[in-house]
Amino acid sequence: MSQGSGPHYGSQPAASSSKAHEDEALLIELERFGLVIGRSQSMRHIATLIRQVAAFPTTTVLLQGESGTGKEVIAYAIHALSGGSARQFVAINCAAIPETLLETELFGVEAGAYTDARVTRDGYLARADGGTLFLDEIASMPLMLQSKLLRFLETRSFRRVGGTTEIQVRLRVISASNVDLATAVARKEFREDLFYRLKVFTIHIPPLREHPEDIAPLVEYFLRQQLGEEGRALRLSPEALALLERYSWPGNVRELRSVVQHGQIMCEGDEIRVEHLPAYLQSACSSALQRLQELKEQLHLPPEGINLEEFLAEIEQRFICEALERCNYNQVRAAALLGLSRDRLRYRLARVGTGRGRQRR
Repeated sequence: MSQGSGPHYGSQPAASSSKAHEDEALLIELERFGLVIGRSQSMRHIATLIRQVAAFPTTTVLLQGESGTGKEVIAYAIHALSGGSARQFVAINCAAIPETLLETELFGVEAGAYTDARVTRDGYLARADGGTLFLDEIASMPLMLQSKLLRFLETRSFRRVGGTTEIQVRLRVISASNVDLATAVARKEFREDLFYRLKVFTIHIPPLREHPEDIAPLVEYFLRQQLGEEGRALRLSPEALALLERYSWPGNVRELRSVVQHGQIMCEGDEIRVEHLPAYLQSACSSALQRLQELKEQLHLPPEGINLEEFLAEIEQRFICEALERCNYNQVRAAALLGLSRDRLRYRLARVGTGRGRQRR
């Protein structure tokens, strides 16, 4: 779900260069606070979108992405860049609160509204006044409550459950979903009018498997966090990093963090090696290599023969280019992916003559 590299200004190279420097500086600033980690094109684009929407502090934002991709982290980055660091960031998981309680948690309740409502209590909307309300897993919100949320978004006012007084608030609503809301609308599982009200500004967050070049900076960030807690400096071996970059990460960044923590626990020295990583991850990568072995066994010499050198050179070039692209043209990491030393990779780059392989970040 790559977002591309953002807008281009072919006739204004100076402006384009200035924007690139701004985006780079923004990524560094976001990374410093642990808000957005990564230097891939997709993360650069997301950082640009965060900067753009932060300038409009009441605009509604929809974050779409698989579970574990960091939607709440990006929501908080928008909040922080909107000048909201001194204001409330209120997060609510719509799937974690029982349907019968969600309305009172969101809008609040007046004393006497029902038997157990002995005192008037504010809800999340009132608490987020002046800041940001983050509605995670918005697709789980009941249809009846969706209509009330739509009314609030249109009027920026609401009533507590059991109340008659209209309460005005000024805040930004950021919603997130790990299911495609457009599909939910088509299935009549989500209100179409609310969907269009939520998606004023949409940011699609790609799964980790689509930007594996960000695994290394994410690992470094998680290890720095651990350094702050225990004072023990750790690093990841090139072989372990190559293994992480081969894995498909169904749990995305959340799963990566757990894997790094597992490695920290298992490691007794200062380097996390392959044997310190979870067994299931090693097995999954071994299974991928097994599939490659099965593919090799299916290869047979055709009756008319082949040009062996040309055929092998093409396969070698394809694997080298893919490894370099996956590692953002970092030759040390690409060599580890291919089971080569850096010098052997450079020799092969020169021999196969791939211009793309000579690029450096």
